[in-house]
Amino acid sequence: MKQTVRITWAFLLVMAGHLPVFAEGVLHPHFEMGTSVAFGDATELVFVPSDDRFYNDPLSRLTWPVPPSISMDLAVEWPWTDRTSTIVALRGLWPVTIGTLVDEDWKAATRNSSVFLNYGRSTHEGYLTGHWQARIEQTFKADDFVFGLGGEYRFATWEGWNGTGSYDKTTTSGTVSTRSTDSVTFSGLLIAYRQQWYIPYFAASWKWQSEGWSLTPAIRFSPYTWCFDMDNHNYATQATTTFLDNVRGGVYGWFGLEVAFGEEGELWGIRGSWESAYGAMGETTQTVAKESAATYDTTANSAGAWFQEASISVFMRN
Repeated sequence: MKQTVRITWAFLLVMAGHLPVFAEGVLHPHFEMGTSVAFGDATELVFVPSDDRFYNDPLSRLTWPVPPSISMDLAVEWPWTDRTSTIVALRGLWPVTIGTLVDEDWKAATRNSSVFLNYGRSTHEGYLTGHWQARIEQTFKADDFVFGLGGEYRFATWEGWNGTGSYDKTTTSGTVSTRSTDSVTFSGLLIAYRQQWYIPYFAASWKWQSEGWSLTPAIRFSPYTWCFDMDNHNYATQATTTFLDNVRGGVYGWFGLEVAFGEEGELWGIRGSWESAYGAMGETTQTVAKESAATYDTTANSAGAWFQEASISVFMRN
C-alpha cells in the first residue's frame, strides 16, 4: 500500500512537471504541489445528558494525537471564466513519530456499586494509522478578493497501545468511605478510534501583490459540521464493545497565511495554517457482542468530537 502511494505521488509530480504549453490568453488549469509539516490532536468525548454533563463537565475525554507528520499535497484549480474557477485538493499525511493518547474520566460509577471513580487518567502509545483529506471549492473573484463555497472530507484513524494509568477512587462500606489511588500497567493493543468529518464551508481570501512576491491571508468558516466516529474496545475486554457516534453542529474554522514568490505561472511559496472543528454533539450507539446475540443501546446527546491541526507548507504552483 505504501509503495503504491509513493508511486502515485511520483507519477503526479512527473506529470505536473511536464505540463503542455498553452496558447497565450487561453484559460488553463493551475497545478499546485507541496509538502507540509503538520501536528495537532483530535478529541473524543462522552457526556451524561441526564446529569447535564456536556462539554464543560464530560464523563470521559480521550485526546488522540496527530504527532509531527509529513504530508504530500496536491491541488488543481480549473478556471471556467476570468472570475470563476473550481479547486480540488488532496492531502495524505504520515507521522514521523509516535504520539501520546491521554484518556481521562471524571465522577463515574463503576461496575462495583461500592466503588466510585473520582478521577482517572491513563496514557498510552498513540499511533496515527491513517490521515487523508479531500476538498472541493467553487471560487468567485472580485479584483484582489476571492470568495468561495466548498466542502471538506477528513478521515483519520488511530490505535492506542500499552501504557499506565492512575485512578482516584472512593470505596464505601456501610457508612465508612475510604479514598485511595490505584496504579495500573497496560499491555498490548487496547483501543482503536476513527473520525470521519464532512464539513461544508464559506471561504474568502485577499491578495496583496508587490513586485516579485505576494501576501495572501485566507479563511474558511462553517457554522455546522458532521462527524461519524467509531471507538472500538474489543481489545481491552473479553466482550467486543464498539461505540458508534453520530455528532453534528458546532463550528469549523481554517486560517491561512501564504507568501509566494515569482511571477504568475512560476510560483513557489510558504503557507502556514491552522484549522479546527469544535462543538459537535450527538448520539452514541453502543454495541456489545455476546455469544448469544449482540445488544444495542443508543443514547442521545451523549457524544462529542473535535479536532485541531496546524501545518507549515512549502509549495510550487504553475
